[in-house]
Amino acid sequence: MKTFQHKTALITGASAGIGESFARQLAAAGCNLVLVARREERLQALKQELEQQYPISVEVLTQDLSVPGSAQQLFQRTQALPRPVDLLINNAGFARHGNFTDVALDVHSRMIALMVTTLTELTWLYAKDMKQRGGGHILLVSSLLGFLPGPGFASYAGSKAFVLNFAESLAQELKPHNIRISALCPGGTATEFMDVAGQSIRGMRELAIMSSTSVARAGLQGVIRGKASVVPGLLYKVSVFGIRFIPRQLQAIFGAMATRS
Repeated sequence: MKTFQHKTALITGASAGIGESFARQLAAAGCNLVLVARREERLQALKQELEQQYPISVEVLTQDLSVPGSAQQLFQRTQALPRPVDLLINNAGFARHGNFTDVALDVHSRMIALMVTTLTELTWLYAKDMKQRGGGHILLVSSLLGFLPGPGFASYAGSKAFVLNFAESLAQELKPHNIRISALCPGGTATEFMDVAGQSIRGMRELAIMSSTSVARAGLQGVIRGKASVVPGLLYKVSVFGIRFIPRQLQAIFGAMATRS
């Protein structure tokens, strides 16, 4: 993690789960932070804790990134800060489990706005800035569902497939400009995500749940090494390898089994 010592990282969705784990690990590595989420109280509490524990600076910016124009607004706010962003972590996201037409249309729209539109705009803005400054790192949080269909999570799975393909495409484009970009593709992770999604953890799936700490660590190590995609956990690595041998028409059945509540 010495790569990020004395650097500055911007983390979206930093108030809990994987985002909070990113913040804690980067702070321990001596990286200054810009924490972004909607819940200011959580961000302020995390800021106070990390600044007391480590010799770093933490900025808190509250913003709803599902709102049109929020990416440009956030970029302008960070441009006014004393330190440029060296590491962008696009982590903010949510899902709602259910049949496509049973979930309200505005929920689908907010998911796509947050995890596709705003993610794309933030990546463009900060990648352009990094090119001008000679390099940087970008980590986009995708999902294991980026590799296969996800019945019951159609918009979420589609969004994460975009993120994975997007990151792998940009990894080649941005490499000559000394910008490393990775897609982090976790499977089941112990966060608030499943509560928000309306999904329970039970049976064999419970055994596959990873900690947010281990997932965040894998993502940071992956982007440092310049891996275009990162799948944390041996079980999930094997699953992704095996998916390529399953006929496409059967992958949706496999995805439905993996996401069943």
